Amino acid sequence: MATFNAQINDLVGTFTDTVAINQFLRDGIKQIVNVLPSDKLNEILTVQALNDSTSTFSLNDSTNNARGNIVSVSRKNANGIKQLCRQIPISLVSRASDPEDLMFISATDPAYYISGGVLNVLPTPTASQPAEVVFVPLTAVTHSDEVINGFPNDLEYIVVLYAAIKCAQSLLATEEDDELYIPIIVSLKQDYVQALNLLGVKIQAPSETGQKRANLPERSNQPQQGSQK
Repeated sequence: MATFNAQINDLVGTFTDTVAINQFLRDGIKQIVNVLPSDKLNEILTVQALNDSTSTFSLNDSTNNARGNIVSVSRKNANGIKQLCRQIPISLVSRASDPEDLMFISATDPAYYISGGVLNVLPTPTASQPAEVVFVPLTAVTHSDEVINGFPNDLEYIVVLYAAIKCAQSLLATEEDDELYIPIIVSLKQDYVQALNLLGVKIQAPSETGQKRANLPERSNQPQQGSQK
């Protein structure tokens, strides 16, 4: 299988800025997960278990990139039943931990809060009463990769198209060869929109081709971002 760098160069011609390709690929993942219908989004959701050995969840990965939107948090009670956790502000944590307070959190009414980019579950997860965090992964990807971990092939193809559009727009801006790059950009945008439409995302390709007017519309009704990068 060809690398993403090779696939993009096949689509737009020679583009040597691999740092830019890396960023375009990552931006493409973010754009696509924000507009995916729920059935397709469910295909890429990732579950992180929390227990006595790993009781918290970092909202950033090992390279300090945001993991993605938190979809749900749950914790098992003493009977092994998953209870959905509600989010509380950090200002209420001390009250939620006080058995004498009306805001006290229990195994049958668990909660979670975010502090310093770390998600904490109350009561603290244990081996017998673990918790789960379901989130949308913003998978790390580079130009030299051939696959995006956790992404089906049809979504990978859309990410490549997004990155290729951005590369072609960059070439148009630097080389100013309208005759060469405008038809490429128009064709790539049409393929991009068609691929999204097949997934159930109903958008139309904009008529503009310039780099400043290149962004396709996004849909904003997705789960709230857990943290910022």
